[in-house]
Formats: sequence, C-alpha cells, structure tokens
Amino acid sequence: MSTKKLSTINNYLKSKVFINKNVLITGATGGIGSEVLKKFLLCGSKVVGLVHNLNEINRELINYQKSNQLHFIQIDFNESQKITEKFKEAMMYLCGKLDILIFCHGKFFGGDLRKIKVDNFDKNLNINVRANFHLLSLSVPFLKITKGNVIMISSIESKIVERGSFLHALSKSMINSMVENSALELAAFGIRVNAVAPSFVKSNFRVDSIMKETDNEEYLNQMKDYCLLEKKLANTDEISDAILFLASNEANFMTGEILGVDCGFELNHDLSFQQEE
Repeated sequence: MSTKKLSTINNYLKSKVFINKNVLITGATGGIGSEVLKKFLLCGSKVVGLVHNLNEINRELINYQKSNQLHFIQIDFNESQKITEKFKEAMMYLCGKLDILIFCHGKFFGGDLRKIKVDNFDKNLNINVRANFHLLSLSVPFLKITKGNVIMISSIESKIVERGSFLHALSKSMINSMVENSALELAAFGIRVNAVAPSFVKSNFRVDSIMKETDNEEYLNQMKDYCLLEKKLANTDEISDAILFLASNEANFMTGEILGVDCGFELNHDLSFQQEE
C-alpha cells in the first residue's frame, strides 16, 4: 500500500468519521468500486458490496468477511425486478442502518448515434441510470434516519462532446441531473447527494468496453496528452480519495455537486472537432 494511501486512511481513522458507519457500494469488484470498498474497510466501516460476479472478489478480503465487517451480494442490474429483493438482503445484513450509499457500477456502450441499436440503448439506461434511481429511492427512508449521504460516478464526458460516446455521455448527463434534483429534494432531510466526474481512469472499465475497432491501449495513451497537470490517466486511488472526501464530514457543506477529477481534461479537449470519416 502506498504512503499516500496510508496517510489518507490514517487521517480518517484519527477523525473516526467512518468508524461504525454502514456503507452500501455497487460495482464493488470493479476498479474504482474495489478501491473505495477497501478504504472504507480500513477506516472501520461495515460494508455491503453489490457485485455482478462473486468469483471476481479479491481473496485478500476474506478476513473482513470472516469478521462480519464485509458482505457481498450478487446482483444483475438488467434484472430490475430483483433489485428490491437484493436491497432488502443488504439492509438485513446492515441491521436496517444505512449511512453512505455509493454507486460505482456502470457499463460503457460505445458507438456513434447511427450505429446504436435500441436494445443497447435500453441496456445502457437500465444499468447506468435506472438502477441508480431504483436503489436511491429504496435507500431514502434509511438515509433520512442517519442523515446520510450518496455519491454517484458521473464522467467528464457528460460535460464535453466526444465521438463514439453518445450513450455514455447521455447516461452520465442523466446522472448529473439525478444528483442535482435529488440533492434539492433530500436536503430537507439532511441527506447530501454528490458525484465524482473522472476523465479517463486507468482501469478495466474503459479498456474492456470501448468500441471493437479501436485499439484500446493506443486510445488511452492518446488521452494522456489532454491531461494538463500531468500527462497521465487518473488511477483508481485518486478517484476513490475524492469519493471518501465527499462522504466525509469535510464535505458537510456540499450537496448537488459534480466534482471533476480530470487533471484539466475538460479545459483542454478538442475531441469534438475531429474530422468526420
């Protein structure tokens, strides 16, 4: 574990801000989700991870499972009728107490508007938007009791125009709207709702899901040149730090925010001006 990561964890341990907090995380075996989950465990939280595949769980987490600090539940967000059932299972494990809800799941559907099939459109919105709404609506009664908070994953692509990202940008723009409107409605109950908007993150999410005709590594290397502060992609550690910040008392005066963590990418892109092929 890096010195920087240990320093971040130690700061939160000293403040005891996450000790005995109950946390529900979706996409908990993905790059960002896995990193967030580990940090909350190290900070003393009790965590339920909603995952697509139980076989992808990191074996180093077994001790947390044995100590009853961590529990995984398999879920397929395409099966919307089972979301309520899985949520009830999670809340039983958390003894009916929920402090923090974090959405880290998602899927990238590439392609231009003219090539997108209606089935993919529906799958995209079901996974990237509808599932968030469904779980959020189920969580509100519990979050009202704890005056808890919610963090979603947006994307810098919700604020820029890039070829081949029509569905991804559309779904993340809807997430932005969900964050802002739910923050407005839930503020009266002391519930905060925010989001992190990364640019390109060094994880399997983009590499595995990008359009087949694109060379993944070459594409990601090209994106480094648009990052102003450092010519590199963000890593999951940097994004997870932003999520912990939004979940902490340090962000108590923030709600409805879409926090960009993009190394200046939004300021420096010109992807919308690429010549039509």
